[in-house]
Amino acid sequence: MTAIRKRKGLPGQLLALLLLLLALTGCQERRGEELSGQEENTEAGENMEAGEDAAEEDGDVRGQELYILLHKNPDTERMFFQNADTGRQEEFAYGGGTYIYNRYGESVTASRIPMGALVYLTYTEDNYLVSLEEATDTFQFEDMTDYRLDTEQAMLTVLGKNYFYEEDLKVFSNENLIALNEVSSRDALTIRGKGNKVVSIVVSRGHGTVSLKNTGLFEGGMISIGNVEAQIITPNMRLEVPEGTYLLSVANEGYGGSQEITVNRFEEITVDLEPLKGEGPKYCQLRITAEPENTIVTLDGEQLDYSQVQTLKYGVYALKAKAEGYESWSGKLVVSSEEASLSIRLESLSTSKDKEDDEKDKDEDEDDEDEDDKKDDDKDDDQDDDKK
Repeated sequence: MTAIRKRKGLPGQLLALLLLLLALTGCQERRGEELSGQEENTEAGENMEAGEDAAEEDGDVRGQELYILLHKNPDTERMFFQNADTGRQEEFAYGGGTYIYNRYGESVTASRIPMGALVYLTYTEDNYLVSLEEATDTFQFEDMTDYRLDTEQAMLTVLGKNYFYEEDLKVFSNENLIALNEVSSRDALTIRGKGNKVVSIVVSRGHGTVSLKNTGLFEGGMISIGNVEAQIITPNMRLEVPEGTYLLSVANEGYGGSQEITVNRFEEITVDLEPLKGEGPKYCQLRITAEPENTIVTLDGEQLDYSQVQTLKYGVYALKAKAEGYESWSGKLVVSSEEASLSIRLESLSTSKDKEDDEKDKDEDEDDEDEDDKKDDDKDDDQDDDKK
């Protein structure tokens, strides 16, 4: 019986040892599970932080609305915009963290974005600009002089195509807002808009006024300002001239002279003609060349032998040139210097006809494009109706 008990006690000790080993193994497994859980929690924390960053980015407002840049204050780093559709004006802060792109996708500084630019914005809830992008789904005509402004119809015609504008059209000059009636037909304009609507105009080259005094001796004579203006002088004459520096010349009945003037935007300059009369009468030695060789040149109706130097009294003359097979030419000749030279080159009729044909073909191509656009618009409208 005793022997039997000893044999039974051995398995009991082994069982206790096995239980102890199993308990230790279980602790290690649980410890491993705890460590693994901590690593998973660490990864989850990193993903959460990344998610929070993404949420912050997702929290930025991406404006689908078109804005007009009205004003920039680089000292306070503030920009002011107007919604092109609603007319609502808003202020945004910007800084080194703001991404700014021009209409060509190039990264630029805020100073390179002009007043009147059309832009799309991305910004935070507290109106900090994350990004500013010049719109590429808009039209932009730069330094245009081929335009016609009809204020009665609220219409602007550019390169033969009509665009409309609304009462709140924004017009800028020297980065300041101005009234539309301050724009002159002599100005060069940068015109921006979307579709067939103009939303901003920038005067890229403006105009000033030249006022004449002491005109008496020169009245009935001619004034020329560079190659932009030539008119008969009248009492108390005022001329609207594009801004810039020019040579002003006056001449009449043997008297005349020239002086350099600078015309500034929206400013008036007064020119006294008294010092320009000098002592008279004065004469000019004029040399004329003409192409083709068989060109006939007349001055006040009399044919000239332009192979010789012409001696002309200061004044204004009617000059004409013609040649067989060539377009005739005529103009006013203002003589107001001691020496001058004039070169006349006539255009052949065949060249002129080729240009006319090219212009006609161009107009026809534009008409075809407009017709195709109209057909596409009608097709889109039909598709929209079918969907409805």
